[in-house]
Amino acid sequence: MSAKSFELLLQTAFDTEEPNVFEEGAPEVYLALERALREAKFAKGNNRDELSFRFERLRLGMAIAFVQAFLRLADNEKSQEVLEVLKDALKAKNTREIDKIIQKRIASFDHLYHEIFVNPQREGILELFEFTLDAGTKEELDDLILEGLELMAEIDWNAKHSEADDEDIEPLDEDFLKNL
Repeated sequence: MSAKSFELLLQTAFDTEEPNVFEEGAPEVYLALERALREAKFAKGNNRDELSFRFERLRLGMAIAFVQAFLRLADNEKSQEVLEVLKDALKAKNTREIDKIIQKRIASFDHLYHEIFVNPQREGILELFEFTLDAGTKEELDDLILEGLELMAEIDWNAKHSEADDEDIEPLDEDFLKNL
């Protein structure tokens, strides 16, 4: 995978050439993880924190891309809070700060699943978001970037969402959602 693919994922999700997510730019975030991986191979122990931090920044960027794409499709204003939490976590200086920011506002993630009606594209994006949060290797993130690009290429972003589209579809069971 490449830094360019990561940048394209963000550009597609935000529908702009310059998705203002990272001050240093998306390619640099990806390249910083690659550098940290190389350095970790040759260093003894003390680069583990840096490697974890770089991995988390890439993962946060991917999560932001998937949530942004979801928001473009779902018109779910409450889910905007999730995007804000993830963006705030990007400002952290280490993985402990990232965890602290997310844990403090974890309840906002419930909004992604609240009153969401079955829609294959939205479900696919949320599934990629979940897989991103579960990913533990760069290779897994690379695969998810590719899957995200493929899914987003299939979406008709110009199609207008209508509440009438969802009228015949039952909402997801809230007890099921609470067990996620």
